[in-house]
Amino acid sequence: MIVPFQSVKNHKPVAKAVHVFDEASSARWVPLNKSFITLTKLILRTAAERLGVASIAITLRCINHQGYRHLVLASNEKNLHITALGAVEEFIISTEMPIHLQNDSLNTVEAVTVAINYKQQRLGYIVAKLFETSEYCDALSLTTLVTEERKITADLAVVASDIMSIIRRYETRYRAIFIYGDQCYWLGNSSALRQLEQRIDQLTYAIHPILIRGNKGTGKNIAARTLHCLRYASILPFIESSCNEWQEGAAASILQALYTYAKGGTLFLRNVDKLSAANFQALEDFWLTRNSELADLGLQEAVGLVFSVSQYNFVAIPELSAWLKRSCIELGLPNLSERREDIRDLACFFMHEYALSIEFDFTEEAWQLLDNFSWRGNAEQLKNVIREVALRVDKSLVTADILNSFLKI
Repeated sequence: MIVPFQSVKNHKPVAKAVHVFDEASSARWVPLNKSFITLTKLILRTAAERLGVASIAITLRCINHQGYRHLVLASNEKNLHITALGAVEEFIISTEMPIHLQNDSLNTVEAVTVAINYKQQRLGYIVAKLFETSEYCDALSLTTLVTEERKITADLAVVASDIMSIIRRYETRYRAIFIYGDQCYWLGNSSALRQLEQRIDQLTYAIHPILIRGNKGTGKNIAARTLHCLRYASILPFIESSCNEWQEGAAASILQALYTYAKGGTLFLRNVDKLSAANFQALEDFWLTRNSELADLGLQEAVGLVFSVSQYNFVAIPELSAWLKRSCIELGLPNLSERREDIRDLACFFMHEYALSIEFDFTEEAWQLLDNFSWRGNAEQLKNVIREVALRVDKSLVTADILNSFLKI
């Protein structure tokens, strides 16, 4: 880890940098691990209930290497040295385990299939089994079957898009583990989260600085790293610094050093709302100097700027607030209270992650308590509650009374 310089006042590093990696370090596959399978099953189960089909499964092309499966993302198999890594195989994730197929096959009347493509490469297929029994299928008219098939085909295309979203998250996660040493990423499939990801896609190549607004625990670092990973195919510098750690009057030299380290990549400035008037003036002067370079060279050569504030409804000096509004494109992050569709999925994921010797579940009353809780600390607070329950409760079924004691922590 490179530490460009330190604050004289408290000796905390005011910037984080990464080593220089070459393009060969970019993600060519993502692991088909427990968390990936759990997230995919959540999407498939939700889709099966919404569409009213018997079951949905996806088949994914992967490499089995030393007992670990990886979804292949590279477009050229020869570059992967397949013979050294392991054989290519098909891996099935389904809402129906084990998968029961009548006569070991499904005909086109009983099932609908949609291809999964990612970056112009075929990764696999989604298969929806329409009916539990062939007798039910035989009782329907041909017109009804054709209409049903067309509708479900269109809906499965949306499901395929959701799966692609998960894969993109895992690409970002892979690079986060490889570069930053952490495993932070968004979980869930709510409409708010899907809209957020669509908004990030729209901002991928924005020239103006991106201002990320969100409360603690909503994933501001995740958003910044996602923007960075989407912008650059190869792994380029991602430099982050917290403005509230800057020494008073030193902003000009700090920004110059940060810009030098971030050349060709992304400079992420956190807590910009904490800048003093003097340090803000240095930031404004810095932007005026670098704006023309960014316009001339574009993101591929210059430095992309991403800012974040300490909370969604931040308070800053009037000049800074006006400048941010005038100069930046905003990216707002939803609170967990706006993603209530994700609460149970998140809780289930954390339960699998933290369960020790005893697998546990919540009573329906306890689940409702989770659903209706305020979650002011957002997903981080939910994760901490589930972890405490896993560590301190030795029951397989957690009641609302037991859970409530942890919610008051």
